[in-house]
Parts: sequence; C-alpha cells; structure tokens
Amino acid sequence: MLRELRVGNLALVDDLVLGFETGLTMLTGETGAGKSLIAGALSLLTGGKTDRQLIREGEDLAFVEGVFDLSGKREACQFAAGLGIRLGSDGMLVLRRELRREGRGRVLINGLVSSLPLLEQLGGELLSIQSQDQQRLLSQPMFPGEFLDAILENEKERERVATALDRFQDLQAQYEHRFREEEFARQQLDMWRYQYQELEQAGLDPDEEDALAERLALGRNARALMEAAGQAREGLTEGQINARQLIGAADGLLNPLADASPRLQSILELIKEAEAAVSEATSGLERFLDGVDADPEQLDEWEARKALYEDLRRKYDRTIEGLIELRGALAERISRQEEAASDLDKLALSRDQARLELGEAAGALRENRRQGAAKVAARAVETIRPLALPELELEFVILADLDETSSIPVGNKPCRITRRGADKIQLLARTNRGESLGEVGRIASGGEKSRIFLGLSVLQRGNARQSLQLFDEIDAGLGMDNAVPVAELLGRLAADGQVVCITHLPTVAARGEHHLKVEKSVSAGRTILQVVPVPGEARVAEIARLLGGDKSRIEGGPDQQVAYARQLLGYA
Repeated sequence: MLRELRVGNLALVDDLVLGFETGLTMLTGETGAGKSLIAGALSLLTGGKTDRQLIREGEDLAFVEGVFDLSGKREACQFAAGLGIRLGSDGMLVLRRELRREGRGRVLINGLVSSLPLLEQLGGELLSIQSQDQQRLLSQPMFPGEFLDAILENEKERERVATALDRFQDLQAQYEHRFREEEFARQQLDMWRYQYQELEQAGLDPDEEDALAERLALGRNARALMEAAGQAREGLTEGQINARQLIGAADGLLNPLADASPRLQSILELIKEAEAAVSEATSGLERFLDGVDADPEQLDEWEARKALYEDLRRKYDRTIEGLIELRGALAERISRQEEAASDLDKLALSRDQARLELGEAAGALRENRRQGAAKVAARAVETIRPLALPELELEFVILADLDETSSIPVGNKPCRITRRGADKIQLLARTNRGESLGEVGRIASGGEKSRIFLGLSVLQRGNARQSLQLFDEIDAGLGMDNAVPVAELLGRLAADGQVVCITHLPTVAARGEHHLKVEKSVSAGRTILQVVPVPGEARVAEIARLLGGDKSRIEGGPDQQVAYARQLLGYA
C-alpha cells in the first residue's frame, strides 16, 4: 500500500505530507482548489511528463516522494526484484522524482539514483491513475487481449505459446545460420581442400626449421670446417709436436718431485686435467668430422625444405605454429561441410516439429478465448450497466492475425504469432440503443470510458501489484442518484486495496471510508495548497457544501443540506 505521499515546491504546494489508508478514500474541495494536482503528483511517480513551470515560484527544486509498504505483497516484491531493486526485510520502497528549474531532474529509488524508464515500469505497477484526460488504456491495442486472458486465466496457455515461439525462433535461427554457413563453405570448399592438402603434405614440424638452419650452416661451410677441425686434431694429438706430447713431458719432469712440495702436487693435478681435456677434445673433433656431410644432393634437399617453410609462412602470413593450427581448422571445416546436408535435415525436422507445436499452442489459446469471450462480456455488461450506462453492450471480437508471409498455420491459415498468441482482439461497445458497435476506445466519451474501465477493473479485481488506484472525477456528468452505483463499485474495488476518488458529488463522497479535503490558504502573502482529513462533523459540513450545488435536491436552506448530509453519511 501507499503509506505516505510527500510533495514539495510543486505549483501551490509548499511542503505537503499526506498519509493514505486502506479502503476507499474520497478527495473533495472547491473547484480550482487543486485536487487534480494530487493526481498529477502521483502521476509523476509513474513516469508522467514534467513541466518546469510547475516548480513553485522562487524555488529551484520540486519533488514528489511516495513511500510504499510492499510487505505481504509477494508479486510486487518479485516484480521489483526482477528489475534489480532490493527491498529490506520490512518491504518498504521509496520512489522519488525531482524537478529542477535548471539542469536535468532526478529519479531515486530507495535513495539510489535511478532512471526514468525504471520508474515508469515500477511506478506503473504500483499506481494506477485514471482520469478523463488519461483514458488511454482502453484505446491501447493490447488491452482487450490482456484483459480477456486475465479473466479467463489463460496464463498457462500463453506460457505454452511463448515457450513454443522461443523454441521455434531458436531452431529457425540455427537452421538459417547453418544454411548460410553451408552456402559459404560450398563456395570455399575447393580452396580449403587445396590449402589443407598443401599444409598436410608439407609435414610441418615446429622444431624442424631451426634444425635445418643448423644443417645448412654446416653443409655450406663443410670444407672449411673439416680443414679447421683436422688441423686442430693434429695440433692436439697427431703432429710431430702436439699438445698431448708436451703435456706428457711436463708430467714426466714434475711427477718424480711431487712429494717434495705440496704446491707442486696441485700443479701436477692441473696438468693431468689438461691431459684429460685434450683427449676429450680430440674425441669430440673426431665425432664432428664423422658427422659433417658435404653431399651436394643432401644440401639441396635441405635448401628446398627451408625454402618451403619460408614460402608457407609468407603465403599464409602465419608462424609455423599458426600454420599447424590452420591445418587443423581446415580439416574441421571440410569435415563439417561434408556433414552439412545431414545437419540441415535434422535442423529442418526439429524446426518443422516446433512450428507445428507453436501453431497448436496458438490454436488452443484462440479456442479458449472464443469459448469464454461471450461470458466475460456478459459479466462485464452486468457490472457496468448500473453505472448510468443502461444500454451498454460489449463484445469481444477475436480475429486471426493473418500474415501470408508466415510459415506457421493456425487453424489452417498462416498467422503472425507473438508471445500473446496469433489473434487480434477488439473490445467493441454500444452505449446507446440503435447505434452500431464500435471500438470502445473510440466511441465512448471520457466519462463513459472511466466507468467502463472501473467496471472492468472490478471484474478483474485490479492488478495484484498495484498499491493504489486513483479515479479522477469518474462520476463527471452524472447526477447524484446515477453516481451511487459508481460509488458502490469503487467500494468493491477498494476491498482488496487502496482506491482514491476525486469527486464533486455528495452521494459519491459520502460512500468513502476516509475523506480528505483540498483547500487553499494564504501565508506570508503566498497561496498554499493543503490537504486535510475531514472526520465527524467536519465531514458533515463538507458533504453539505457539496449538496449546496444541487438546488433541485435540497430545499429549505443550509439546515436541510446538513440534515441530508447526515442522512447520506448514515449519521442520522
């Protein structure tokens, strides 16, 4: 429920704090007192349009703030959570809209800066503001279908349609993607095969190119390397004077005297190590000379192999590792293309099955609607006729939403299907005998639409998430007696929540559980709008004031008006 409304610096409002109770609340006041300003303030919390001219003279900031208690409102809490809004354990929600004379206004939800689209969604679910100049809902194309489905409790049938539609669209998208992929692959297949064969035949190895570079370096310099290695071996062991002989001679001279000096012993150890190193180096040179291959044919093969690596890297602009990855990707593409026909057949089969299921789901929803539409219309007429619409006739017309380009048949005819089904639903009305039926949003007057909407709201028992419904002069154009059924219907609607009614009629105002009065006062030379409760005798006086405008009803002056006011209120 809406616990509190606070308005600051908006038009004639200085600082207004207004509490709301459950049940039916009447809002009255002199003509021009500012009753519609309260409706306008609440409308701002649903994302309604702003006007900087509404900011009070001399102020830079105006605001409207609503405090909602959603504890016990499970659907409302779930809706808020779905929008990413976290509520505390107390279930309190605060919506605030700020208007600035300079710069942009702000939206705050529970103290955090938010966006206008989010306020529109959340505020629209919590508040319903209906007035003669705001009767757009009945004219909206989606309203008849949404209302009819809500009354017929078609939630499961609509969910079935939505699920089937999602599945069909997903499979259709998969099929189209695979078809485009197959078509492109067909054009590229010869090239892919050529590239794969070229890379496969190359037998690429990430380590081979470095090994080739080393072999080529050896091969190209084989003669010089062999000569240098041979001379080095001769100098170490085979020459007339070589390193091994010299080291052996040094060892022979010093070894007999080794015990004479510890220092000499360490030198002898170094000489022996040098002798071992010479032997090891000689063996290494011999192995090197054995491994050097100066075969020209082998060298040509290595040159060709290295050139192949260079050509492939340049051709594909990739590293050797990248070429190996490309070879694997090409193999996968070729394999996938070879399986394309089978994939497309399977996807087409699944898609066609999903198409049939979608058509059946939409057809079942249509059948439910057609079977229940007349009963719903009859119930609505029975509810609304007492609201000064004795000749009212209502009819739901359910037409197939035909689309020759659609591939989905519903009832053997191609239809455009949305998550709401495959139907175009209209609510036709006749308010006067002898007239033709027409769309209710076009043929009904503002007051008639207000009363029709009220009756439909009672039939639907309102939106479970809405904390407050406000009706602005729903009884406009009615006499006092004709407005009594309107008040009774408002009372029925308020039994499940909060309803506020702005009215000028005493017979309506007297039916409220609570009564607020809008009045103006002057303070410090400025006009200020106030909203005050009118209990007890104050309420009698207000009802009497409203009666003062109907001279045909009350004769005998103010005393008779007060007496009749007491009678209407049940105080007599």
